[in-house]
Amino acid sequence: MFHQSATTWEERQQFAQLRQQGATYTEIAHACGWKPETVRKHCQAFRREGPRAWRPRTPGPRPHGRLSTFEPVVRFAALRLKREHPAWGPAVILDELGQRRTTRQKRLPHVSQLAAYFQQFGSRLVQPRRHVQLPASAPPSAPDAERLVFQLDMQERLYLPALGYFNVLNIRAPRWGMTVGCSPHPAGRKRWSRKVSQAEARDDCRHAFEQWGLPDEVRTDRDKVLVPSGEYPFPSFFTLWLVGLGVVHALIQRVTQNSSVERSHRTFDKQMLSGCPAKDWPAFLAYVAVELIRLNERLPSRARACHGQIPLVAHPEARRPRRPYRRDQEDQLFSLQRVYAYLATGRWVRHASRHGQFKFADSVWNAGRRFEHQPIVITFTADTHEFVVSTLAGVEIKRLPSDWINEAAIRGLSDNEVVKGQ
Repeated sequence: MFHQSATTWEERQQFAQLRQQGATYTEIAHACGWKPETVRKHCQAFRREGPRAWRPRTPGPRPHGRLSTFEPVVRFAALRLKREHPAWGPAVILDELGQRRTTRQKRLPHVSQLAAYFQQFGSRLVQPRRHVQLPASAPPSAPDAERLVFQLDMQERLYLPALGYFNVLNIRAPRWGMTVGCSPHPAGRKRWSRKVSQAEARDDCRHAFEQWGLPDEVRTDRDKVLVPSGEYPFPSFFTLWLVGLGVVHALIQRVTQNSSVERSHRTFDKQMLSGCPAKDWPAFLAYVAVELIRLNERLPSRARACHGQIPLVAHPEARRPRRPYRRDQEDQLFSLQRVYAYLATGRWVRHASRHGQFKFADSVWNAGRRFEHQPIVITFTADTHEFVVSTLAGVEIKRLPSDWINEAAIRGLSDNEVVKGQ
């Protein structure tokens, strides 16, 4: 016979103890005289919130938000520690909470939960780590409300029996909730044979820019095709090409910062490839172009920016680029002086070998044996267009030429093409 009244504190505690000992909900129900549904409700509440879940709730809406299921002393102590020690990460703060008398007996959140709690305060609490991958970006050319950001990412190792393996470079404009670029590239019959090249990525961007205009920012991850690996690498020509066009190349710190283009990968894989009739590469490219038109011009979008409407219906302004671009007029839009000014904000640290040599920009240079096993700093002067090699104390060692940084190399053109453009 099951009880019909409300459970007591002692009974709920007994439920949790028996559950921790390995008993099932049904076994606990028969032992205590309660329905299995009642036992399950209180056991799951205890697992989520601890004994706090059994206290009588005050009138009003249930608590919500980050860490709302944890005791207030835990939230306040974590927040105070973060304010006192801004450089501490969530793992360090959790360890400190476990040592303190007021919180060590409390239920503590997971590292990711605490990180999300801090993140909601934005720049007031969390200072993003400065990237040592690229020099400082120029200030935005437009207000935040008007800035146009393109998210770029590569989806690799897709497969169709008729075509073999291929990679896709997707470009997404979250402000419009629209895919502005979708470019497949063959990767051969072997799975790891080929990635999208830097030249192909640049041409894919040009194709998107011609139709939708130049964005204020292109946001990517640290793919080795676009961003060299390691600490303080010299920017790739892809980055310098964007800089010369007045476009900021921003690197994400978390994959959620490129969530729009990441979701577009799923759309391509599950929707656009479903029942693809193409038997050769030209037919496949034509098929992808038609499907992209369908996504942007005919299908209602679930993207937040579209509010359930067709992307180009929700954002007709996308058809009128604020910063028009034409491939045959790129020489008029590109500025090498922007590149020089960008490089002047850079600082590259290297460690000389036992022979006093160091590697910089895919070349090996000699600083002299007296600097063996010592760190050296490389900077760029925008006036003389030279790289200055110096010690950490600022004593100049030598200067390096920058003649290899030219418009032809950055834009991927021959010298004759640049002369004709000028």
